[in-house]
Amino acid sequence: MAVRWVILVAALFLLPGLSTGRERTVDEFKAYAARRMVNVDQQQLAEFVAQVDSNADGTITDVEFASRIVVFQRIFKSVPMTAQRSGHALPENWLTDFAKAREASVETGKPIVAMFSASWCGPCKRMIANVYPTDEAKDALTEFIPVYIDSEKHRDLATKNSIHSFPTFICFDVDGESVEQHVGGGDVMEFVEMLKTFKVAVSDAQQASKEQKSAVDI
Repeated sequence: MAVRWVILVAALFLLPGLSTGRERTVDEFKAYAARRMVNVDQQQLAEFVAQVDSNADGTITDVEFASRIVVFQRIFKSVPMTAQRSGHALPENWLTDFAKAREASVETGKPIVAMFSASWCGPCKRMIANVYPTDEAKDALTEFIPVYIDSEKHRDLATKNSIHSFPTFICFDVDGESVEQHVGGGDVMEFVEMLKTFKVAVSDAQQASKEQKSAVDI
């Protein structure tokens, strides 16, 4: 449980977008928190912000935030798990088991595009809600086996692939080898462009493999 609160603290305050060693306004902090933690109860967030802004000057420093982590834990521990984990469902063409994705990849000859995510990842939820259901994304994914990896449940797989940020996308060829990686979310066009890059990377890897085999045969 303690690990979860550390992750939430990092997600709200220490990840890119809010650098340490600076002050930010209460409104700025609320806006950032809302983006990072989808569906968190706003009343509880307001309670936390009010207690963090200990001198009521309308700004929050890193020192103030760090000193109130216990308050943060108490408030968000009471948030129902459905609020922390709720989100839009993945489209039907997405798998959630990497082993099954590997089987499908071998059977179809299609590479895998794996999205490494976490239950608290706001950008991940927005992509699931706004990007994946679009025709453009669905069309681009027809050449891949898409799989969603919950990094909290599959930590070994996340560690093996050096996952440190969410979302992280990795393209695996039919042999299960990682050929390309992209960190960060985006809109529909950015997602489609990423898949194009993955497709080129797979083609380059296949060509390199053929050349290597030809050299061995000679």
